[in-house]
Amino acid sequence: MSKKKKRQKRDKSVKYRMIVLAGTRCMQCGTDVGSEITWHHLKPRYAGGQDTLDNASLLCSNCHTHIHRFQWGDPEYKRLTENILRNREKFTGLTGLIFSFD
Repeated sequence: MSKKKKRQKRDKSVKYRMIVLAGTRCMQCGTDVGSEITWHHLKPRYAGGQDTLDNASLLCSNCHTHIHRFQWGDPEYKRLTENILRNREKFTGLTGLIFSFD
């Protein structure tokens, strides 16, 4: 018998609140992708990130795939996250959290 990894339930209301604030523009590249927008945790759940508005961003599938090529703490992940935070503030007025990437 194989064990299936139990998926943690996500609070999808966070994504919808972010869409109300920001619309459906990617917070990395700025493209409006409509209903194809994806929810991205700024600090990944595997690194202790939570389903909160402070930890939420919206990305198109291309940018979402790109950032997940890197791991939390990698210099490129940090650079991309800092850009997302700048755009998130511009799109929503929400100030970015300062993360320790350790």
